Amino acid sequence: MIRSGIRVLLGLLFTLPLLYAHAQQLEVTPAKLNFTAKPGTSQTLQVHVRNKSKTPQNFIFNLSDWLTDENGDVKYFKPGTIARSCSDWITVSPPLVTLQPNETGTVNVTILIPENDNSTKWSVIFVQSAVEQTGPAAVDKDIQMGIKISGRIALPIYQSPESNTLYKASIEGLTDTKGSDNQHTFSTKVINLGDKILNCKVFFTFSNVATAEEFTSDPIEFSLLPESVNNVKYLLEKELPPGNYSVAAILDYGYNDELEGVQIDIQL
Repeated sequence: MIRSGIRVLLGLLFTLPLLYAHAQQLEVTPAKLNFTAKPGTSQTLQVHVRNKSKTPQNFIFNLSDWLTDENGDVKYFKPGTIARSCSDWITVSPPLVTLQPNETGTVNVTILIPENDNSTKWSVIFVQSAVEQTGPAAVDKDIQMGIKISGRIALPIYQSPESNTLYKASIEGLTDTKGSDNQHTFSTKVINLGDKILNCKVFFTFSNVATAEEFTSDPIEFSLLPESVNNVKYLLEKELPPGNYSVAAILDYGYNDELEGVQIDIQL
């Protein structure tokens, strides 16, 4: 039986969705950087940049901070401004590469972790094509240091030592909204209470009280940063027989043998 706040046995694992995009003239690999450096140590990972254009290109690397809001939208900030930023710990060498058509270059990204900091942090590197400016254009207020920025790729960076194992999340609240087309939309909220980035999966189950027949939705998958909240919505498109139903929203974040769940009773 599923009830509000219940924990049921199951263990599934999901891959974190990536903040990755392809620019037409640029290719960057890997799609993200996962650092696991211990406090007081450094770690270096490599990024490969390929010039896919037909002309030589300069590429520069700019750090930025980012967060996601409750709807999963990404918002960017100046480096070093959010509490979970690791931008100030990172250096990129070289900071600019010049590549011929179809040439691939490699840059080193190094992170230096302060002593006694075991927490999860993150940042992003924007890999950008740059064209040097001369004359009046070089002093335009929108052009920094005589360089004009064109397309860019966001390369997310995560830092979390293996000794940090604080995986914890909860699912709270479940509401049913009936639209003008008589379709039901169910809403719930997932909260990351721990200190690790979570790969979450939420699915909805519908149990007919009279017949005990059940329907389970496809999973809704998303990543969730520490101290973050994600609003999850599910539109019931499947036609279920009329009757009384017990509806449950179940959360699996892959690091707990017991799943979190919330439940309501509805009539279809």
